[in-house]
Amino acid sequence: MKRFFKYVFGMFVVSFVFSSLGISAEEGAHHGVTQTQIKNLIWWTVNFIALLIILYKLLKKPVVNFFRSRKENLLKEYEELLAKKKEAEAKYLELQEKIKNLKEEAEAIYKNYVEQGMKEKERILEEARLQAERIKEQAQLYIAQEMERAKDMLRVELAEEAVKLAEEILRKNITPEDQKRIFKEVLEQIKGRSMN
Repeated sequence: MKRFFKYVFGMFVVSFVFSSLGISAEEGAHHGVTQTQIKNLIWWTVNFIALLIILYKLLKKPVVNFFRSRKENLLKEYEELLAKKKEAEAKYLELQEKIKNLKEEAEAIYKNYVEQGMKEKERILEEARLQAERIKEQAQLYIAQEMERAKDMLRVELAEEAVKLAEEILRKNITPEDQKRIFKEVLEQIKGRSMN
């Protein structure tokens, strides 16, 4: 309100000075203030003051209410902005913490995957080593079996060859009398076995 009165008083002084200058410029020849000018000035001043009083009475509440509501709105907006700023700062700090945690989580996940990869690598290598040992054992067993089979086949062949050779030797060296004697011996052996 004090500003309002200062503003009105300033307007009054400026108006008075300009009206005085305007009146003196109109009269031209007179350099002094006339009676009519003083009356006009007083009348104009009274009208102006009356207008100010009327305006003051009529506009005081709306203007005060306008400025009060404007002040309240500005304060409310300021408080809302402060609250939003605090909320934004809190979210910023929270996001920074989450980012920090995400970095730590990412590092932990990476380390976990590396550890799992190393364990899996060791498991695969161990499994490959065991499988190689099994294959080696199977190969050795197969080789041993094949060796036994080859030995058996060789024995059979040797036995067959020995029998053939013996037959040839016997055919050349055995006489019919030797055959009869051998036949009798074999028959006696067979009879002796069947009796037991």
